Amino acid sequence: MRSLAIALLVLLVFGFTTGAKPVFARGQLDCGLGNYAQGVGIMDGVYQCRPKPLRLPPRVDVEMPQVVTTRDEVGLYLTRVQVRVFDIDYVQGTHLWLAFGVPFSD
Repeated sequence: MRSLAIALLVLLVFGFTTGAKPVFARGQLDCGLGNYAQGVGIMDGVYQCRPKPLRLPPRVDVEMPQVVTTRDEVGLYLTRVQVRVFDIDYVQGTHLWLAFGVPFSD
């Protein structure tokens, strides 16, 4: 139990001195009733609200979501030494790992 407490203390001091900054970001776009979210361009996570058409296309499998996820990200940065430990963006589908000289920007 004592060694666990010492390890946690060392981890806490290391995180404080290096400026550990965890990132948990989530964002949604809600277009409201009568509208749907349409993707803009080829990038994932970029949407704009459009009015729903009065008559739907004859295809049954057309999906017109009202609420979409625009940002879903998890990461850990050491801000004082400019180190990215990891940064995972589920919307864009990117998984970035250990890198040096990366300043933190939110």
